[in-house]
Amino acid sequence: MIWLIRNLRRDYQAWDRPARVAILLGLVLFLCALVVVFTGPPQIRTQALVGAGALVVVIQIVILYGNRGMTSLFTRAQRTYLSGDFQNARMLLEDARERGRSDARMLTLLGNTYRQLGDLESSARVLSEALDKAPDHHFPLYGFGRTLLSQGAYQEAISVIRRAVDAGAPPVVLGDLGEAYFRLGDFAAARSALGAAEQPGAEMPPHRELMVRHMLYVMGAGEPPSADLIHTGLPYWQASAERFAHTPYGASVNQDVRALESSI
Repeated sequence: MIWLIRNLRRDYQAWDRPARVAILLGLVLFLCALVVVFTGPPQIRTQALVGAGALVVVIQIVILYGNRGMTSLFTRAQRTYLSGDFQNARMLLEDARERGRSDARMLTLLGNTYRQLGDLESSARVLSEALDKAPDHHFPLYGFGRTLLSQGAYQEAISVIRRAVDAGAPPVVLGDLGEAYFRLGDFAAARSALGAAEQPGAEMPPHRELMVRHMLYVMGAGEPPSADLIHTGLPYWQASAERFAHTPYGASVNQDVRALESSI
């Protein structure tokens, strides 16, 4: 609740005048309705309660209207990111950040974008900003954990990714937790996390599934990944090894890439 109020106060500054006037008017009327509900004559309290409920709906609509630009920008940036156009995604998100219109989601996406561009320092800095706004949300926690992992800060990554899991991150994130343990050399913990990531019904992209199966195989806890899975998922890890070649993580991924390449 505190996070929502803080975000509303910040977003309010970026709204246009009609939205700002409407939200203030709605809040004033809502408070007046509550006063009548608790202190007014009994014969009008029911009507006041109905009015207060209607005002809650109106206030929600005004908030959606006020944030309409931010929502559309996030969607556009997200689509650009998912298409692999990280430079344009960065420009869209940085522009919003410079204008003070970035919420935790947009900052997380920007931090993830910097990571995909290989700029881990900027990624960590922006994701820290996102966590300042939403310290207990799994989205920025996972992004920050993934950046720490890419830096080779495995122990720190484990701590943050665990927090993301505890905060409600999807089961597939256990694969990242298992990878951090694997890179650290804690194979027992890695097997446990990776096994949990493969639970039935968990949706895992091919490149994640490839690395999970490869790590389990290396640890003697599974069969080697199929040739089809290697062909599908390997390009991601080849790109990661190149992108993070300057970090211990990149060097470790490169060893896995070489092993996978030699198996097909």
